[in-house]
Amino acid sequence: MKDDQQNGSADSINLSELTDFQFGPAWARGGSDAPATWTEKPRDRRDAPRFSGERRPQRGRDERPARKAPRRDDRREAAKVERKPLREPLQPAEGYRVELRPANNILELFAAEIQKQKRALPLLDLARVVMGAGIRYDLVFMKMETGTPLIHSTKGDGACWLTRAEALSYLSRAPWFSELYTEEQVEVEAPKGTFTAVAVCNLGKELIGPANWHGYQTALMNLYRSKYSNMPLEVFKNRISTDKSEETLAAWLQAASHKTVWKPTRAGAEDIVLNDTRAVEADFEQYHFDSIYETVDKVFINGATEKTRLSTGLAAHIILLSEKTRRFPQMLIPNLCHGLARHHMPIYKWSGNHFTGPSRVRAIPADMVLADRMMAIVNWSKENSGKKTDEMFAELSGVPMGTDEESKAAATEAHAAYAADMLWLLEQGFIVVTSDNSIWFPKGEKAPTPTPAPGRNRKNGKKRPAKKQNGKADAVEGKPSAPAAE
Repeated sequence: MKDDQQNGSADSINLSELTDFQFGPAWARGGSDAPATWTEKPRDRRDAPRFSGERRPQRGRDERPARKAPRRDDRREAAKVERKPLREPLQPAEGYRVELRPANNILELFAAEIQKQKRALPLLDLARVVMGAGIRYDLVFMKMETGTPLIHSTKGDGACWLTRAEALSYLSRAPWFSELYTEEQVEVEAPKGTFTAVAVCNLGKELIGPANWHGYQTALMNLYRSKYSNMPLEVFKNRISTDKSEETLAAWLQAASHKTVWKPTRAGAEDIVLNDTRAVEADFEQYHFDSIYETVDKVFINGATEKTRLSTGLAAHIILLSEKTRRFPQMLIPNLCHGLARHHMPIYKWSGNHFTGPSRVRAIPADMVLADRMMAIVNWSKENSGKKTDEMFAELSGVPMGTDEESKAAATEAHAAYAADMLWLLEQGFIVVTSDNSIWFPKGEKAPTPTPAPGRNRKNGKKRPAKKQNGKADAVEGKPSAPAAE
């Protein structure tokens, strides 16, 4: 989980670059760096000319090779072969209502950055940002009448289980295990007998022992319970192989001549020695279970929580709902609205889409008198909605932004007064600036359409048509014209 938090940290997001975000895999975004997804099948050498200008004479009908008739019996037999799925289908636990919500830290960042940059942003784009990394959203599990209470860790590791047995099997893998028990190695008598092969777990290359060793089954189940209990037992057993090399046999004998024991760290238990994992689990259940775990009907689980720290039924909910919301980010908009409202961010509809910004858009009151410079900005945005703010500053101040340092400094000084007045108008909601620095007069003008995620019609493979509103397709380019903002 720590790696996920670092890679997808909400603190790394810069909303001023939101328009540069390209959602989807690299190959779907185009460009020269897109890798080839197929290679052209080599043509038959007989069909290619031997040198430039030469044309191979066409063969007659009788010279063409005859096609082999398909064998229906073979095809029927092949159809009877039962093909096993590549992975077991996910089975979400029943009896729970699950919601995906933006994490509080990403909502705080959105609020701070929007107020700082004074930009209006479509909630659909913010939803895509949230779904860009698991740490940016939480899943809320709420027990229904048919569900069982949730067993949630109080140690901050995100672990959550449906049964006590699952919680106990996680014990040796828990990051807080060393706080409760210390591990020691003691020498024991090496196993006696004739051993020719050692069972090895291919998942982690652990040495289990020879199949004819009396402790084989115990060692096998201890390994399964301590490290691989999140997978079916039969799948785990299928990952076991045998190694007949002398080096592996010697390594196992050396390991088997030592035994791991555990001692509790709590006061008054200094003389207790726990000889196996079952004894450790029994001690934990008696002395620590109720203080480490809480039984609840509602729990928040972050999307970046390691799936090995969750019951498989809960992990299935997270995987399926995260994948679906990533494909359809508009599902997140209602919870995004509620979350931003808790952080005192205005939510408004503009031309059918939900936006948030430094202020709710509104018309300039009829009795309000604006200074000349502010009125010039308002009039310019009316006539040039959709154009960039740099164009407005250059035109109204008469000083374009140059390329050398001296001219840049002069333009910045000339634009400063207009920028200050523009910020006041943005805070009042009289004009709008979007994340690409386009300026809009919202009352009577149509909002820019959020960029749709790449995709095609599943049925016929054609591109999806533009979404229609009031019988007309949304305008994307040029000066928009639509009903006033709601």
